[in-house]
Amino acid sequence: MLEAYAGEDQFMRGVRSYLEKYKFSNAAGEDLWNQIEHASKTRVKAIMNEWIRKPGYPIVNVKLDGKKLMIRQERFLLNGSSEQSTWPIPITLKLNGKEQKLLMERSEESIAIPDGVDSLKLNLEETGFYRVHYDGLYDRVWRSNMSPVDRYGIVSDAHAFTIQGKMDFVQYLTLLDRYVNEQEYLPTFEVSDQLSSLYAITRRVEETSRKFHRTQLKILENRKDENSIALRGSVASRLALVDMEYAKELATRFSDYESAEPDMKQAMVVAHARASGDFESLFENYRNRSSEEEKSRFLVGLTSFGKPSLNARAMELASSGEIKKQHVGTLLGSATRNPDARTTTWNWITAKFEWLRGIYEGTGVVSRYLTYMLPILGIDRIEEVTKFFAQHKAPETTKGVEAGIEKLRINQAFLERIGSSEKQIVEVKGRR
Repeated sequence: MLEAYAGEDQFMRGVRSYLEKYKFSNAAGEDLWNQIEHASKTRVKAIMNEWIRKPGYPIVNVKLDGKKLMIRQERFLLNGSSEQSTWPIPITLKLNGKEQKLLMERSEESIAIPDGVDSLKLNLEETGFYRVHYDGLYDRVWRSNMSPVDRYGIVSDAHAFTIQGKMDFVQYLTLLDRYVNEQEYLPTFEVSDQLSSLYAITRRVEETSRKFHRTQLKILENRKDENSIALRGSVASRLALVDMEYAKELATRFSDYESAEPDMKQAMVVAHARASGDFESLFENYRNRSSEEEKSRFLVGLTSFGKPSLNARAMELASSGEIKKQHVGTLLGSATRNPDARTTTWNWITAKFEWLRGIYEGTGVVSRYLTYMLPILGIDRIEEVTKFFAQHKAPETTKGVEAGIEKLRINQAFLERIGSSEKQIVEVKGRR
């Protein structure tokens, strides 16, 4: 952010000056700001003194008002609440193809646009530490000839706004549709990751996820660069979890697992689990494999079943000693991402909580697990989760429980807004 505002050459000149001046002496943070400010002739010190002392980061809201582009800032909060706060934001923008810079020091600024807005993008190359919401302007943003990093930033912000409640869910899905034929690694991985995370808490993205991942597999199938190979395996694994037709197709290759491309092996295991429900062969493979990488692949398979009872069997293996203690985290993470394992995983945690604490005694590992798992496993059971941890207080997990429940409430509010809580899904399935 600072480099983009000051200019790359001026920024580096300031850094070199700082290193040279203080190479044999102590220095304070202000000394670095002073050198960059002197080299760039910009107000670096005033900007950085605010940023390093103020909690959080801003969201910049952009909208058209007649012949003016209105830009307003406030603190970004994922829970959707409003908190007025002002940062000196070095904004970079491209308006109708022309790049500009603006130091936003007030809560609201305006830019005159006598010729209107044909294309627009703020936070060029995502160099600034702020999110940008475009009120009714996303079509014009898409006309701004964005780089892959810019396209990544747009969809990253959109996901946050959707969870927060600022962006409508249907509008978000419409935006994702623009990425179906994306050719670059970073935005593709981001969309895939978002759909995977959302699928863990709502089936409403199932069709979108299926369409996106099927199209991306076709795009990636003949690419040989390292990023594409790694991405292909991830995309295939996620598709196998949401698309039974693809899972059955890929599962036919499971007998050729040993000779398969390494990037596709995890997807083949997941597909085999979804299509066959063959618990015994996956567990036997886990036990007989010598490498940790191979064991991890089959652990993921053991918690990827469509039948909750099979996922429950896998969870019981952990506390019975059949699975190494160092593999418990892999098992929990994989089970959490599978919506068909959500209830069985929560039930296992409540039954084995003291055992879980015991194997990680003296560490913060369980706390980190709960920060990740509770926002997903606690869907439609907030009161139950809250009551359980009120009755099972563990000092080493306090922070993780607090953070996990806070994010759980945010997720639950999101699901209530879009009308797709897991209870509603189960009721709909039951009426079919």
